[in-house]
Amino acid sequence: MLSNFFQIFLLVSPVFLLIILGNFLRRIKVPDISFWEINDKLCYWVLIPALLFHYISQINLSSEMLYSYSIIIYVGFFIAILTVLILGKLLGYPPERWTSILQGAVRQNAFIALAITGSLFGDEGLKIASIFMLIYVPSINIIIVTTMVMNFGQSKKNASKNEFITVFIELSKNPFILAMIAGLIFSIAQSEKLKVIIDTSGLLGSAALPIMLLTIGAKIKVRDLALTITPILISNFLKLLALPTIAFFVANYLELNEIEVIVAVIFAAVPTAVSSHTLARQFGADDQLMTSIITTQVILSFITIPILLAFI
Repeated sequence: MLSNFFQIFLLVSPVFLLIILGNFLRRIKVPDISFWEINDKLCYWVLIPALLFHYISQINLSSEMLYSYSIIIYVGFFIAILTVLILGKLLGYPPERWTSILQGAVRQNAFIALAITGSLFGDEGLKIASIFMLIYVPSINIIIVTTMVMNFGQSKKNASKNEFITVFIELSKNPFILAMIAGLIFSIAQSEKLKVIIDTSGLLGSAALPIMLLTIGAKIKVRDLALTITPILISNFLKLLALPTIAFFVANYLELNEIEVIVAVIFAAVPTAVSSHTLARQFGADDQLMTSIITTQVILSFITIPILLAFI
């Protein structure tokens, strides 16, 4: 098991080394600090959507595949959300705190998941991870944003039908969702005449992961870490250990093949999305706690992901 750990650690270490490098470059201000904000927008609006479109457009989706992957994701969501709600109630946490715990427990940094699966399994791993994103991205955005609107909207006496309409309008403008829908249309059409578009998206997508990993590293600010032990422990345990364990057993129960099981575990085991901080701040949740959860999860995942994969 120890030899497996070191072997897997070496395989996935380039992903984490790029995150560390991004953090180092931001600290020494090379390139200029404004570069990272521009870079983030480039990845969000162009490079990552191109990557998702490229792989989804070449997938022959089956109802069984969508059913199996959806079950893995939704079972994990249900258990994690229920656990956070129960513990939040028992510990007397206000919505500002337990919603940050919830984001840390159920959101995934899909870019790290894509990078690790690509590193381990190449194009085959990226295709499977893209299907997980196809199900995951719309679902988690609807769940988290609706939860935020319901809790913080009601507390401020401004929850209304218009707010929910606004939420769904924003979701419909999400470039990841739009890119995946376009990829599905191309996949169904199976048009060889449009191969040039797929090839172009492949070139753009090939630049997405290294740039995004550098940007993730640049956004991590360890000196801003403010430890609130119990909420961080709850969120980190659910995200880094409980969720991947659930994914492993559900994937095996559904008799997925070995690569599909491993990708499911990777997708569940990666730290929460860096954008969780932005969402927490936007709705008035505990953004300082959210920063601590993001930072500790990224650091701990350097070890937890290789350990989990070594057990598998």
